[in-house]
Amino acid sequence: MGTDPSGAGAPDASGAGQTRDAILRAARRRFAQRGFAEVGLRDIALDCGVSAALVVKYFGTKENLFAEAVSFETEATALLDCALPGLGEHLVRTLLDLHERAHSDPFLRAVLAAFRPNGAEFSASFQRYFVQPLAARLACADAQLRADLICAQLIGLGAVRLAINLPGVSALTAEQVVAHYGPLLQGLVDA
Repeated sequence: MGTDPSGAGAPDASGAGQTRDAILRAARRRFAQRGFAEVGLRDIALDCGVSAALVVKYFGTKENLFAEAVSFETEATALLDCALPGLGEHLVRTLLDLHERAHSDPFLRAVLAAFRPNGAEFSASFQRYFVQPLAARLACADAQLRADLICAQLIGLGAVRLAINLPGVSALTAEQVVAHYGPLLQGLVDA
């Protein structure tokens, strides 16, 4: 984490952003693995090597941190930020970027959270920010089904790459995954 040039030891904006992101990633993992009541701010702080006071500084309360951790708004915006003709490849490329850059998979987080207390809040956020907007964009009679099937495909991709780590898929470059998987999703996007 960087410090300001005055040497006062205050984190610079870049370091502060990295710290905040690390706290949020740790919170997402904890809340997905265990319920809200079972997770403490100290647990989250320990996971990312900061003090509980710093977690409070960035998020205020555990409730605020939880609300941000369960939200899929930012990730969904990035995933859906493409015109329909290229959406299949864009979804795959963006998901792979989230895997690499943010060490996050919103689809797997939703699956894990569904089996935990407060899982309904994760699911509601996922539905509100990703599934419903995707279905609304698809111009076909079975848009909801297609949106659900796209989610199923993306959940499978994340599970195989991150959880199961199947060698054939794990050995592929990002562009190879996009080349193989993008057209499959595009087939569901196109009416």
